[in-house]
This record gives sequence, structure tokens and C-alpha cells, in this order.
Amino acid sequence: MNERSHGPGYRLLDFGQGRKLESFGGRLLDRPCPAADDRRKQRPDLWKDVDSRFDPQRRRWTHHTAWSDDLQVEFAGIRMPIAPTPFGHVGVFPEQLPNWRWLRETAPKAGGQASGLNLFAYTGASSIAMALEGMKVAHVDAAKPNVASARTVAGLNGLAEHPIRYLVDDAAKFVAREVRRGNRYHTIVMDPPAYGHGPSGKAWRLERDLWPLVDDCLSLLSPSGFRLLITGHSPQVAASDVVDYLRATLSEKLAVPVRQFDSLVDQGRLTLNDLGNRKLDAGFFVRVTFQSNVA
Repeated sequence: MNERSHGPGYRLLDFGQGRKLESFGGRLLDRPCPAADDRRKQRPDLWKDVDSRFDPQRRRWTHHTAWSDDLQVEFAGIRMPIAPTPFGHVGVFPEQLPNWRWLRETAPKAGGQASGLNLFAYTGASSIAMALEGMKVAHVDAAKPNVASARTVAGLNGLAEHPIRYLVDDAAKFVAREVRRGNRYHTIVMDPPAYGHGPSGKAWRLERDLWPLVDDCLSLLSPSGFRLLITGHSPQVAASDVVDYLRATLSEKLAVPVRQFDSLVDQGRLTLNDLGNRKLDAGFFVRVTFQSNVA
């Protein structure tokens, strides 16, 4: 079996011993993966033919074959460029594919009248998923290179002129200003890190800082109908914690009936399956979809 025959798509091939082996458009990448620490590699033969390997200690990629600057992979109809970074990332998180599909499949029919907010937006796949369905989008990320990459991604997807606001900003500060302005969004997406630092150097800790951010975001959601997507990658916060918080606050903030809440929520784990159909965990997701019956 030629694993490079996966062609233009993405595939997790194998994982174990703290690393994962992936095919991006037929290019084989060997990268660190903490979720694979306690697992064993099932296909050690495949690891001999990697094109690129990332060393986290040296923050360095080793390329055994030349990297093509025009390498791209399509996810849910979204074209994403693949490029190595000093942090071992490549510009896209494939485990988010079900969420991109959800954003597209559940988009409001009158997309042009709806606004979406993407926080911790990285290179913008979620922004593009909303924009492709006609929504206006605010794309917020604290890293200037990520926002610049998002512009490139929009152009690759024919959305260079689409109403997307590209904002280099701290997510919590931006949301607080939007609350004061009285702005509303139909859809809010956030994929906050477990820890990090904002542009001003202030430390971010998911278990401490997620809750006030979510509280402010609820003030931005349209009470007539909204979607909320929260993903996370920290053992300190689980999907059930987020669901419990939303259950306790949505009725107060947006008059969502408590008895209706469970039917509005989808929660679970993001996973990737390797060639042996083993699941590699990649964090939690919580999705909420609400449509008011009030005219």
C-alpha cells in the first residue's frame, strides 16, 4: 500500500511514543503529539519514509525532501495552505474538520444578514467556513502572522473581497469592547489555548480565564437565534464543565429555556483515526444551536 496515494487530502497514518505520522497531500510529516505518549506505533515501517520531521527541543524541522511552497489540502471545501512553523504546526488543525462541516451545514439561510465572530482564530479555517456561507466575519487573533495568513487563505478560497474583518487583538479585550458597543453576532467560535500570553504579555490560563470570556460572549449572541462553538485542549477543563456553565447562564443571558437546553447542545471529543482505526484524542468540543420561537 502506497501511503502517498492519499493525494491532495489529509490522513493520520499512525501514532505512538509521543508522536504522530500524517499525510498532507501525500507529504509525510512526523510531529510531536502528547496525546500519543502512552500508545505504541502500529506501523513502524511507515515512519522510515517521512518527508519532514519536527524536533521540539531544537524547534527545528528537518526536510528529507524539498518542501513545496504551494502545498495545499482541502477540508470541507476549504483550501488550506500547509507550511511549517517554528512551533511544529503547519497552519491547520485537521481534527477541527467536523466543526468546519457543522459551521457550513448549519449556517443561517440568509447568511449575508448574519455575522460571525472567530476568536483565537489562527489561520482562519472557521472564518472561511462561515464566509463561504455568506456570513460577515470578524477574525480575531493575537498573533499578527496568523492574521496575515488568514488573508491569504481567504484569497485562496475566492473570498479576498468578502466582508471579513482581520483583527490583531486580544480576544477577551476585543469581546469586552464589543459588549460595550452593543454589537451582536449570530455565531461565535472559539478555540482558546490551555495557556499562553496576550499581546500585552498578560498570562492566559484556560481554567481561570475561559469563564469571564464565555460570559461576555453570551452578551454578544443574538437572542433570536445563535450558534456557539467552544473547543479546548486542557485536562483542567472538560466539555461537561462548559456545558454546566452554559446551562446555568444561558437562561439568564438569552432567555434560553432550561428544559430545552439539553436538546440544543452537542458535546464530545475531537478525534482522528489512523490506518488501524485507532482514535487519537484531540480535545473537546461543545456546540450550541438555538432558534427562538418568538417572532
